[in-house]
Amino acid sequence: METEHSVVGAGPSGLVAAATLARAGRPVRVFEKAATVGHRFSGDFQGLENWSAPTDAMERLARLAIEPTFEHRPFHEATFYDRALRPVIAKSSKPLFYLVRRGPEDGSLDRSLLDQARDAGAEVLLGRAGEHAKRGDILAIGPRFADGIATGYVFSTTLQDQAHCVVSEDLAPGGYAYLLVWDGRATLATCLFRNQQNWKEARRRTVETFTSLVPGLDLDNVRAFSGYGSVFGSARFIDEAGRLYVGEAAGLQDPEWGFGMWYAMESGALAARSIIEDFEYDEAARQQFERVRAAAFANRLFYERLPGGVVAPLVRRGAASSDLRERLGRHWKPTLLKSGLARAALPRFSRTRLDHRDRACHSETCDCVWCTHGVEETSGFNRT
Repeated sequence: METEHSVVGAGPSGLVAAATLARAGRPVRVFEKAATVGHRFSGDFQGLENWSAPTDAMERLARLAIEPTFEHRPFHEATFYDRALRPVIAKSSKPLFYLVRRGPEDGSLDRSLLDQARDAGAEVLLGRAGEHAKRGDILAIGPRFADGIATGYVFSTTLQDQAHCVVSEDLAPGGYAYLLVWDGRATLATCLFRNQQNWKEARRRTVETFTSLVPGLDLDNVRAFSGYGSVFGSARFIDEAGRLYVGEAAGLQDPEWGFGMWYAMESGALAARSIIEDFEYDEAARQQFERVRAAAFANRLFYERLPGGVVAPLVRRGAASSDLRERLGRHWKPTLLKSGLARAALPRFSRTRLDHRDRACHSETCDCVWCTHGVEETSGFNRT
């Protein structure tokens, strides 16, 4: 009788791992303690970036045997703003990113991956916590700690499809704020990698800023959302018990801007392949991901150390390039210099950002972002 494989966690990394195993004829069960997939998200839009590899995102998905059955929309253009809110329209001959929706609803990336894993033959048990994981099991349990947050609103709109991004310490310390509009729906959010305790004020100022920047933006009947992620930690792919870690559970995220979906899906597929093809997952994962993450750590270090007066012209210059996707590809490319800088910088990031929880949280009335992430709040937006 063939050994049954277990995957703990039904996020993108876990579901891709399960589908990969099932397609190879391996019996696999996925345990997810939440009652649904995508429970960390609220139907908000995210960008599946298209610049960290020379191949198009749709081809990268095909290499993972993932069918693009989820709703997606390629964006070739976005408007960027510097700290002074001066706009620059960035364009690319190939898509800069593909907009996807996250959450449990039909059409979302999460729901599509669930359906594909089940169609491949994986048994996915929702509302059931994982059993004691053993050697060779895949752990896709999400972030181990929180050092970056995203908070904002989803809402309906009459605006045409468009994308906006503000890189400003005033709105999003260490991060950025964005507005994404697609087919009558919109996501407005701020991502903070510093001063996370001020997330409510950052969200309020983000709404005020985009209301002034985008004519016709109306935030009536909004639904609030918030979420967190592990961005700056060191990676761990296997533990002393022989269990395999994927996605954010492995510490895989983009340390520069938090674009982590490729890390999740590709690490899940790699872990499953290591079982099917009998090679060392830890070694293969380090070869595939560490140099790329090192480059992102170095880029993050540059960004945080640059004076504010230098960041603004760099943002404008980059956005105004003739093909932003190509420029971003060069920016993301690993180099020996970046690897060296990352080795020096990682201890600093890991030491200072392991825990950004509000010290007053976990009370019954707590409304900090970590206690309320994923909790929906429908209301008319109060601009006062």
